[in-house]
Amino acid sequence: MAAVSVLIPTYERAEALAMTLSGIASQSIADLQVVVSSQGRHRAEKSPVARAIGRVIQARGGSIEWHHREPRGIAEQRHFLLGRAQAEAVLFVDDDIFMQPFVIQNLLSVLQTDGCGFTGAFPAGLTFVNDVRPEQQKIELWEGPVQPETIEKDGPGWERWHLHRAANLYHVARNLALPPGEFLRYKVAWLGSCVLYSRERLLAVGGFSFWYRLPRYHKAEDLLVQNLLMRRFGGCGVVPSGTYHAEVETTTFSPEGTVEADAFDLLLSELAQRYAPRTFR
Repeated sequence: MAAVSVLIPTYERAEALAMTLSGIASQSIADLQVVVSSQGRHRAEKSPVARAIGRVIQARGGSIEWHHREPRGIAEQRHFLLGRAQAEAVLFVDDDIFMQPFVIQNLLSVLQTDGCGFTGAFPAGLTFVNDVRPEQQKIELWEGPVQPETIEKDGPGWERWHLHRAANLYHVARNLALPPGEFLRYKVAWLGSCVLYSRERLLAVGGFSFWYRLPRYHKAEDLLVQNLLMRRFGGCGVVPSGTYHAEVETTTFSPEGTVEADAFDLLLSELAQRYAPRTFR
């Protein structure tokens, strides 16, 4: 069994996907099950570059599988990918993220040591490298093991999301000036783009099985499951993250740039009572 299942939902992003696969192929952990699920007009495996990087992943001891499916929304894509995962640790990574070689190893060590529900490496957008925002760079470090916490919209802890704007986390990491190889865990409201989950714990809160209740164009499906996981098992981010965003336009919204539902607002109350009743208020 692979050490980590790397799950990549992709939609019409051949160029950015190649960047993501390149980062995966360079990870210090080579024993990876990589699952790519494309939607839209173009099949991911039709890209010669993507196939070539896939062969590198295989040559290093990993595996890669390609799927192409009809669009039913990002939550359904995640539900399908989770069903293909074989490892206990599952990394959902967006198709426009580059990871430095240490990223998966760092995330896996946190998941194994702290036993939390998830941990993540939030990417920097380096077009903002000279846009320093001290007022948005407050960071709350975990001093001991990651613990469960209840984060409610606009309540205590919700403001942590500002740390994930622009290149704030990148600037914080530079200011911390940690020795090479060292990293810290910090408290989050939620994480996106590159998140490692405990498959067992993710399934314990229902995974993405709620997908059928959402319209085609929606958002915050990952925020919803992370909030449930934090209530029961805790979650955190790592700094430095070692991840970078391609800064291409989102492909999860409608052609008009809109969404039809916010999964967090729509389903949190119900699912928290079902999966985390002791922490729900």
